[in-house]
Amino acid sequence: MNMDDIEIVEFEEDGNLIRLFMCEGGMQSATYINADLRNELVFNYMQSFAKLSVLHPDASDILVLGAGTFSYPKYVLSHCPDARVDAVDPEEDLFTFACSYFYLDQVLQEYDSQEEGRLAFIADEGRHYLDECEKKYDIIINDAFNGMEPVADLCTKEAAQSAKAHLNEKGMYLLNLPGYENPDESEYLRSMIHTLRQVFPCVCAVRVKGDFAEGDSMNYVVMASDCYDNVQGEVIISTEGAVTFTDVDPEAVFYTIAWLYCVNK
Repeated sequence: MNMDDIEIVEFEEDGNLIRLFMCEGGMQSATYINADLRNELVFNYMQSFAKLSVLHPDASDILVLGAGTFSYPKYVLSHCPDARVDAVDPEEDLFTFACSYFYLDQVLQEYDSQEEGRLAFIADEGRHYLDECEKKYDIIINDAFNGMEPVADLCTKEAAQSAKAHLNEKGMYLLNLPGYENPDESEYLRSMIHTLRQVFPCVCAVRVKGDFAEGDSMNYVVMASDCYDNVQGEVIISTEGAVTFTDVDPEAVFYTIAWLYCVNK
């Protein structure tokens, strides 16, 4: 992990102290500093993950692609006593970093998750892990970014097929996707939903409330599955004219995100 690209920021919001993990200018992860809130979810899109996961109350094996500082694994370990989490991220130092600055060590100690094998950290690229592992999961969460950029090889039809192949019956695939205020203007979001629909019969999107500000954010949480097709707050998004992302040209992902393309020019 290149320390020159990361920053830790602390501030107060509604009387609560928050610590942010910033990477290449983007908010990657966060924790409450208050002792009684450290295992709660700061970001609203992660709260959407949790709300949608309730649709699968028997879920016990969860895969998180993009560990960040282990915010979501911390939440699962502390709120779902029968669940275990595999967290995958190519940054080998993240586990130690999360223990040092984001209270992961306290969760492990309090919930005995290391002794019980409830948390496993796998230092690997998300797509490589999906393609090579043999394990199946009840919930797979794709929250993998390179700074502010989506990980291109996790956005393709083949990646969705690999994710589906690793889901148990009634499993769900949850994704954190950037978009625009008007979802019909977001070519990337529409193309991601179109791509997922080539693999999953049920694909639903919900708009995420803004973090640290009034109104909605530009992020959407999308759920893909074989059976969950009735989601409260679902946003209907047209995919007419959208493209299917494939492994043949994964870089095409970036050309559908206007603001990202401008940043990278």
